[in-house]
Amino acid sequence: MGLGWIGYVTALEKLPASTVGVLYMTYPVFTLVIAWAVFADAPTRRALLAAGLIVLAAVIAGSPASVPAEHLPTLLLSLAAPFGFGFGICVLVHRLARIAPLARIASVSLGSVLGLAPLILGAEAGELLPEEQSDWLLIVGIGLVTAFVPQLIYTICSPVIGASQTAVIGSIELPTMFAVGFLAFGETITLPQALACALVLGAIAITRSRKTRTVSAVLAKSPKQ
Repeated sequence: MGLGWIGYVTALEKLPASTVGVLYMTYPVFTLVIAWAVFADAPTRRALLAAGLIVLAAVIAGSPASVPAEHLPTLLLSLAAPFGFGFGICVLVHRLARIAPLARIASVSLGSVLGLAPLILGAEAGELLPEEQSDWLLIVGIGLVTAFVPQLIYTICSPVIGASQTAVIGSIELPTMFAVGFLAFGETITLPQALACALVLGAIAITRSRKTRTVSAVLAKSPKQ
């Protein structure tokens, strides 16, 4: 996942943010393919349809411009982000359900730290440390509100609902971005964005399983050490 984010930020240096963001929103497709190929978790028709709706919603919302031929390698490099996130979802669901949630967060975070270490080592100290003392409080707040608490919920619930539903429900971030922009920054929600939101919500509704799995059932199916 750390290497995926390196590919993501590298692509942002040369490509429009909308193009890179649209490609990132393809991670439900990567999740389904990896789960099927590596973990023998065949996707349902609902999951395939939902993944297609997510990709369509991302394209409608982002409207990516054509990318010059010289930037195609960078465009392919940016796919490391959705691939890494999709692979992380599959590992979390199929291999890490047996360990405690905090240990799951630690394992994923450690991998990201190792993957991002080259960026840290190659940066100047002034680029990494906050300039004002109050900025440390903002960093702590962001870490708790947007990182630790959501990740804790995510790692607990993902093994319960499965890889495909985790990926599709995670795509709620697309309409969430539009809502935050509207409520916090006064941005106007355009017709394509509203249509994309409707497609995402439709994809989530499609993948809702009629069978309810419990945490104990998931752990019972996990291989024991």
